[in-house]
Amino acid sequence: MSRPSTHNVNNLISEPGGEIKALLDKLSKIQTLNNTLHGKLNATLAKHCRVINLRKNVLVIAVDSPAWSNKIRFQLPDLLSYFRENGYFGLSNIEVIVQPR
Repeated sequence: MSRPSTHNVNNLISEPGGEIKALLDKLSKIQTLNNTLHGKLNATLAKHCRVINLRKNVLVIAVDSPAWSNKIRFQLPDLLSYFRENGYFGLSNIEVIVQPR
C-alpha cells in the first residue's frame, strides 16, 4: 500500500496558489480590518464587536447581543466612510449580525 505524499508545512504555507496560503491571507486581512474597526469604536463598544468576514465588498461584523447591534447600526455610515478613508475603497456595505461569543 502506498503512503500519501507528505509536504513540508512551510511549503504548503508559502505555495502561491495554495488553499492554506489563501486562508492565512484572508485571516490576516480580517485581523487588520478588526484592528481598524477597534481603532474607530469606543472601548466599551469595541469589546462587543468583531469583524468575522469580508465577502464581495461587504464587511460582516458580529456583535454579542441585539443591544450592541442597535448601538453599532447608528454608526454604520461613519464606519463605512472611515474604512474607505483607511484604504478599503471598494467596501460597499457593512452587515451586522448577532453572534454571542
